Amino acid sequence: SSSAACPPILGLAQCGQGASRELGARARPTRAPRWDATCSRCARVATRAAMEEQEAPWSVEVPKSQVSRLLGPNGSTLKRLSVACGCEIEVSKQRGPKKGVKSVSYGGQTQFYEDKDGDPEAEAPVKVFIRGGARKRLVAAEVLRAVAAGDDPEDHAARAEGAIVFEHSLQHPDKEAWARWRLLAVAHAHGAAAHVGRKTARLVRKGGAGAFSEEAGEAALEAAEEAMAEASELVEIKVEALDELEPEEAPSDKAVAPLVDQYGVIIRALDQDDNAVSEFITVRLFGPPEATKDAAEMLTARFVGGKATASILQTPGEVQGLSGDYASDFAGDVQALEAECQVTVHKGHTALWISGDDTEKVADARKTLQEMLQFYLPSAFLLVEGLQPSAIEHLLADEDLGVLMAKDDCAVMIDEEHRSAWICGKQREAVQRRIEQASRAPPRTTPATGEEAPPPAKRRRTDALSFASEAVL
Repeated sequence: SSSAACPPILGLAQCGQGASRELGARARPTRAPRWDATCSRCARVATRAAMEEQEAPWSVEVPKSQVSRLLGPNGSTLKRLSVACGCEIEVSKQRGPKKGVKSVSYGGQTQFYEDKDGDPEAEAPVKVFIRGGARKRLVAAEVLRAVAAGDDPEDHAARAEGAIVFEHSLQHPDKEAWARWRLLAVAHAHGAAAHVGRKTARLVRKGGAGAFSEEAGEAALEAAEEAMAEASELVEIKVEALDELEPEEAPSDKAVAPLVDQYGVIIRALDQDDNAVSEFITVRLFGPPEATKDAAEMLTARFVGGKATASILQTPGEVQGLSGDYASDFAGDVQALEAECQVTVHKGHTALWISGDDTEKVADARKTLQEMLQFYLPSAFLLVEGLQPSAIEHLLADEDLGVLMAKDDCAVMIDEEHRSAWICGKQREAVQRRIEQASRAPPRTTPATGEEAPPPAKRRRTDALSFASEAVL
């Protein structure tokens, strides 16, 4: 083939068989190169471009009943798809007769709704016109057909902009809520934001940075799919709590709060039937097996046994891993603590927790047990005290801290009441850096008194566990 520079073909890049050398030698060509019919690469590019131009439709047809789905509120969905696909998209204005309208009256009120059965042309095809380059028209046509068939418009818009979209089979509101919570850390670790829908999940690069690189995309997808697989293995435990002990407070119980933040344990007090008389209220827990089991035992002691409770996180099985003289000495000290404070110390897999009849003695035992753990396992436990409320609020929302807490060898307990952070595991130095950074911000003060003001309401990691939460930002 010829070594002469070849011109752009239908908006595609110039042929490299001469153009790159010529442009490398000069800042820009002195004249527009002519088409070289002898260039084999130009011929292949031209053939491919011509085929794409021929295959790319200038319009697609969708059922009339799906036009409103494509348009969205005030045309917002169609505008979103148009921007994402890089095409001008317009729905034909000739859509046939309007649907019939039916009315229903009850209690002095009348409501109107569209009567699909009254519209004989509900499935009649409506043209949707597409204007843009051939490749973009191909993408837009595929997206429009999929959305008209019932797919999530945002999934296709995001995919067109470079997002990763994949299917899941959780089909359970609590599993989906937990997956949203877990993906906060997973997506952030890969520079992405995530969204979990009913059938799909998607990862989008933060800051609208476009598509992932192949390597980064594969790593992010693998991590996200692992999180979804973990969500599918969650367990449910129910505690039949005594109504007189006010189990409605179980979701905000201070003893189980660290397990909610660390492991995403979901706790809900189920509503009673207004017509049923019962002395029990069901408290439902949902989450990873070991953490959910530990939380259920704490709530049973609190809302069935009527005990005061407190907890101390550990990385899974840390204390149980003590051996030899250390194990026997620690067990002896625990027995002495139980006798002195008249409490019981329970060794859960994810937390050590204390129960007793006296709230103050339980709190004292918790403080002593923390000191014991730092003595016996100084490299595994550390208590950081004296944190400002603004720093605590920052830590409860900090995505970088969430990434560390998602690791198997890290557990962190942020204690708002005592203004402290309890750090467990091998990520201690990294967690300390996050705490130091959160503490550098100057505290807010009230102008009138000069005293520290409470921090403003802020999004927390655990907010994603709510049914109402949809996006993971």
